[in-house]
Amino acid sequence: MRKLVKISNLIALAAVACLSYWVFAFILATVFGLKVFRENLSEMFVFSIFGIIAVMAGALIVNIMLNLTRIAERDDKCEAVKPQRPMKKWLYAALAVFPLLAALLFGGNYLTVQKKQQILMKSAARVQSEYGSQAAKIADYRFDLAYLKQTSADLELMEKRDSAFRSVSVIVPDTIGGASVYLAFHSNAAAHIPDDVTTGTAAADSIAYRHDGKNRSIRKAEYIYQAGLHEREYLDSVFGSNLDTSRFESHDGNYTLFYPYRQNGRTVAVFRFADYQPYGKFGS
Repeated sequence: MRKLVKISNLIALAAVACLSYWVFAFILATVFGLKVFRENLSEMFVFSIFGIIAVMAGALIVNIMLNLTRIAERDDKCEAVKPQRPMKKWLYAALAVFPLLAALLFGGNYLTVQKKQQILMKSAARVQSEYGSQAAKIADYRFDLAYLKQTSADLELMEKRDSAFRSVSVIVPDTIGGASVYLAFHSNAAAHIPDDVTTGTAAADSIAYRHDGKNRSIRKAEYIYQAGLHEREYLDSVFGSNLDTSRFESHDGNYTLFYPYRQNGRTVAVFRFADYQPYGKFGS
């Protein structure tokens, strides 16, 4: 009987330890945006919590029943109480699991990010080699209707033929009202331009055209790339200092690669490959 009580106690302690470790891992993965597991971590967390609590409840019920049985069967004689063995070493071992678990989570996230970076780098190199003529046309920037339509079609083709990234855009330097800006063109850059409109008139930082008897215009300001501080510093160095280094960013499952395109020894455009990965690469 005493052995059964001890086993139920061990099961309850193991369930408490698993619950503590799992809550700790979930908090780390959520707060730091760690992408380690393949499955949806929130759903895994909820179902596993219910499972662990069920094991704890079962162990508690069995423990209570066994203890009541022991009390009922106990003789009038007082049982000798054996001194408990020191539990410090087990406590230290349990606490040591927390930093080990944190190291595994951060290590798994690092491997996931590195793998994604390699995939995007290979995709960027393949795009510029397999779509050499299209990439050259995209990099030959000029703000007119023909460029917008052709660039939109070429970028859409690249996105559909390569599943390694969700979107690709091109960033080029320009000026608006004398101020230096960066413009970004995506696969939907010409979505609002009617198909039957093929020519337009260049105006101040815009293109004017006529459709359905109405005068319309497309402004450069519609394509301004709103770069963050570090992104702008990178673009300034690439275009201003003529560097050819790529830049990779990752945050909470969003992965971005800036890949320069060079002609005649200078950077004329930067391709921006973006992807979103809700889960990690490890697990079942």
